[in-house]
Parts: sequence; structure tokens; C-alpha cells
Amino acid sequence: ERKMMNISSVLIIAKEAHHKALREDIAKIEHCSVELVEGEKLIVLIESENLDDELKAYKALEALKNTSAVSMVFSYQDLDEDIKNIKGEVPKSLQENIKAENIKYHASIVDEY
Repeated sequence: ERKMMNISSVLIIAKEAHHKALREDIAKIEHCSVELVEGEKLIVLIESENLDDELKAYKALEALKNTSAVSMVFSYQDLDEDIKNIKGEVPKSLQENIKAENIKYHASIVDEY
């Protein structure tokens, strides 16, 4: 069975003097790797099998010391498994092809339905 991955890239801004310590701290965070360093910017890749692990990794990046900013740049989630785990019927809005501007964000599909 093929496992889908959630993939996100995170931009971290930090003074270059802190890069060595940051890289060591990031290496300790499960699912994270530093992919690019340029000037004060570090690009970190998060690769996880589920949304919960991805969010835990992102929260750990946000908690790092000596950063000026931590921002999600790109995120792809394979939500098929999460949708299957919803108790009850899949909401009609997830079954239809609706325009993005008509979608309301509720933070968690499981909590909303």
C-alpha cells in the first residue's frame, strides 16, 4: 500500500550568527530538515505521514529561540485518510466541486462536522 505524505516548506528568518544552533535544533525535530540557507533565511522541509505530525513539527519550529519569523510557505496534505476518519457522513461541501472563495475555514474539519 502506497503511503501519501504531507509536505510543507517553512521559511525561518534568523540572524546568521544563530544559524548553527538553529540547524542543530531543527535536526532534532522529527520530520524536519533544513534544505536551504541563504543570508538570514532558512528553508525547512516538513515531511510527515499525517496532519497531526506536520502540525506538531510546525509548532516545534515556531517555538525555536533566536528566530525573527517562522512562516509556512507551502503546504500539501493528503487528507483522504483524515476524511475517512470523520465520524458519520462526509459533508456535502466536501463532495461537491465548489469555488475556493465560497469555502469557509473552520480550523478543523473534524470539529466542524
